[in-house]
Amino acid sequence: MLSHYSKSWLLLTIASLVTISLLSLAEYALAQESAEDYVIRRVEIWSTFYRLMIIAFVVGAVVQGTIVYIIWRYRESNKKNQPKGTMESAHH
Repeated sequence: MLSHYSKSWLLLTIASLVTISLLSLAEYALAQESAEDYVIRRVEIWSTFYRLMIIAFVVGAVVQGTIVYIIWRYRESNKKNQPKGTMESAHH
């Protein structure tokens, strides 16, 4: 159903989103706190949560849009999906 190009594009998109998410989480996990760079963990956790929710909503909207397009494009009432004619009439 999906071409090789579509599969690789989808895989690349998902992999990049996961990588960005993990790197943003690792940035906070590996950062060492000092007296000057005091980080309020509660604020950072909510910040990360909101960033991930934005990513989740965007990915969900793209997936839902793709599903709606596929359903609309390949519906039975679409003229492009109607058979050209019966096979019996082709022999006459």
